Amino acid sequence: MAKSLSTEQQQRLQQWRQTLQAEWEQRCEKLKRLRIDSAIEAGTAVKFQLEKQIQYEEAKLNDIDQQLNDVKAQLQLLSHTTIIPNTISQRKVHQTPELLSSTRIIEVFISYSRQKDDEKLLNVLVDKHLNNLEEIKILHEGKTIGGQDNKVEIEKHLNSSDIILLLISPNFLKDYNNKFEINLARAREKAIKATVVPVLLTKIFGWERFTFANLKLGDLEPLPQKDKFITDRRVWKTNNDAFYAIAEGLEKVKTKIVEKT
Repeated sequence: MAKSLSTEQQQRLQQWRQTLQAEWEQRCEKLKRLRIDSAIEAGTAVKFQLEKQIQYEEAKLNDIDQQLNDVKAQLQLLSHTTIIPNTISQRKVHQTPELLSSTRIIEVFISYSRQKDDEKLLNVLVDKHLNNLEEIKILHEGKTIGGQDNKVEIEKHLNSSDIILLLISPNFLKDYNNKFEINLARAREKAIKATVVPVLLTKIFGWERFTFANLKLGDLEPLPQKDKFITDRRVWKTNNDAFYAIAEGLEKVKTKIVEKT
């Protein structure tokens, strides 16, 4: 009878251990996201709230770890054998803060024409494809931090971005010389360290001749592919096929940047 009770207790403890481990995994992921958000947040008030949440999650993780240790001790007493340590949990206890703090967020700034056709393509590309990429923060003229659409914000992110995407179209090149971020880039061309990538939206002859920050667009590696514009139905059956290729290509660009840093 005692042996049966002991077995039943072991089963309950094992179930509880699994529940605690699952909660640990969830909170670990949440803590990772909070640390990423805190690293890129500019607003003082929001950053303060994020730091408070981080402290709370760290405390909860320590509490769960203690509970896991207690469960292991009880299991050891019941079985009278040495239980294998919870190596997954212990490894994360010691490594998670360092790993999370070293996460590299790649900032991508998109320059595009505010004409309706171009903006529609931009929204689909970003919302349904690029936002799915991990450790990438997407910003553009209509979506700067704080919701501000002004020269100060755009200048800041243009200069801090790791990658600059130029959405090439007749609309974009028509007002090319009037776009203040283009002029800013020209004025600060020696300071620009970002990887510039033309994204081919709609066919236009001679796009390769234009320059951005002293970079000839034709010398750059475009997305989705060389001379294959998104809206060209002879190349792509749907826009989504092209968008997929762009997301895949941007992921590779991101990987190269991370490997160099």
